[in-house]
Amino acid sequence: MQNFRKFLFLAPLGLLLAELVNRIFFGGASSNFHMVIFMASWMISWWIFGIAPLGATALIPLIFLPVLQIAPLKEVTPFYSDSMILLFLGGFIMARGLEKTELSERFALNVLRITGSSDTGIVMGFIISTALLSMWISNTATAIMMIPIAQSVLKFLEKNTEHTQKDFAHISTVIYLTIAYAANIGGTMTPIGTPPSVILVGFLESLYGLKIDFWKWILIMVPVSVLFLILQFFLLNFLFKYKIEITKDFRQHIHNSIKNLNPFDSSQKLALGIFFLSCFLWIFKDVFNYLAKTRVLEDTTVALFGGVLFFFFPYNFKGFKRILDESDIPTLPWNIILLFGGGMAMAGVLEKFGVIQTVVSLFEGLPASSPYLLVLILSLLTLLLTEVMSNVALSIIALPLLMGLGQAKGIDPMLIGLPAAICSSYAFSLPISTPPNAIVFGSNKINMKDMVKAGVIMNAFGVISVMTLGWVLMKALL
Repeated sequence: MQNFRKFLFLAPLGLLLAELVNRIFFGGASSNFHMVIFMASWMISWWIFGIAPLGATALIPLIFLPVLQIAPLKEVTPFYSDSMILLFLGGFIMARGLEKTELSERFALNVLRITGSSDTGIVMGFIISTALLSMWISNTATAIMMIPIAQSVLKFLEKNTEHTQKDFAHISTVIYLTIAYAANIGGTMTPIGTPPSVILVGFLESLYGLKIDFWKWILIMVPVSVLFLILQFFLLNFLFKYKIEITKDFRQHIHNSIKNLNPFDSSQKLALGIFFLSCFLWIFKDVFNYLAKTRVLEDTTVALFGGVLFFFFPYNFKGFKRILDESDIPTLPWNIILLFGGGMAMAGVLEKFGVIQTVVSLFEGLPASSPYLLVLILSLLTLLLTEVMSNVALSIIALPLLMGLGQAKGIDPMLIGLPAAICSSYAFSLPISTPPNAIVFGSNKINMKDMVKAGVIMNAFGVISVMTLGWVLMKALL
């Protein structure tokens, strides 16, 4: 494996050097068609096998497209500042504000205090809090935050309840899998909850000039996600049966955990106000645009507005203290933001030089008696591939090709892109598939056999949810 990684590191650099020597000293040049295929292959192999940091690899188009005179710098740089990337940046900033004020943790604990009158109620509390938080802050951050809460809850149950070792092992498995699965599912409820959703929205706009309104996404994906979360609840309870008597002491334990948080002060009130204002503007922006008779509000501007309020508006005028300051800027996931930019830049030149159209033409003969069957097949293929590689890398690679194939078959790119993007987040069987899976597995509280056993069935439920209720809602709203 080490030798293979060395080969993946050296081979692209050698080919690049040979091309530069050929162009500079001999006046020759490979065709742009073949060079963009080479560059895409270079980026994809480095992303998949982690040869270099994701964000650094994503800068390859910004450097070498102009150097090789494939595309001028002024054509490449706009991809890295695309409105969808800025939408995600605004969402990241707001997520940081909610985490820093401990609002997200306070919300999760309060849900558990309400639902925690029974063992199944505790599990339901983890489902509700994890999914709702993952709607608005990254599913990765949500999973990281929920793990310590799960550890605290399980430690209390182990010491203060009557149970068999098997029952405790089963409820522990259920709670940890619930965090991973609900974070994945909840992240699909909004366009900013999970990276594949943002990638899809960006490609739709840059390649086809199409937009999915924030409220339409919610109307489609919230019902689908709720259905899936209910299926998850019953499936995990069926696979890992448990019975633990919960006393009033549990709620007192949760109450004490809430008391140990910072008090509900002016910073948390401000953070909550900014969050609700942003949600209100996202949902009702079309009403404001209608009244103004022009598009004064976009999803991106709302996200950035909410984000900068965390930096601008003080919660304490005496000391002029703000929720976020310059120390929070390095904590933002710039690696992922660069990843999106590099992926969109590469997709743009692949489209420009006809590579996507060429690949699509190879699959145009794919038999499909109906658009529904084709979308189903491609969604299943996306889900299966996501199980063995990062859903972010897969989305950047596959979505332009799938949407191009759909368009060639006369299918709206939205109708083929949305199920594929969602299914890339609905991979539950292996740790590598999604960040929440990896985080939960990394806690060493889940074994691979249990994750695979539940995950395979969850994969099937995911496709069923998307291609039944989701398909009906997409056809009605898009």
